[in-house]
Amino acid sequence: MKKLLSWGGVALLTTAILDPLMYAMLDQPIPWLRDLLMLVAGAGCIYLLIRFRNEFN
Repeated sequence: MKKLLSWGGVALLTTAILDPLMYAMLDQPIPWLRDLLMLVAGAGCIYLLIRFRNEFN
């Protein structure tokens, strides 16, 4: 579970940050709702990792 949350948090936060840059370089409209949802999900994964850090051994 710890690896899944770690991977999810890092992947989702990185994608949420880099995705608008890629769309801007391609001169396409940026899907802000999708990027916002990825940001919230990534932050949620990191939050769960911190909240239950003693239970994931």
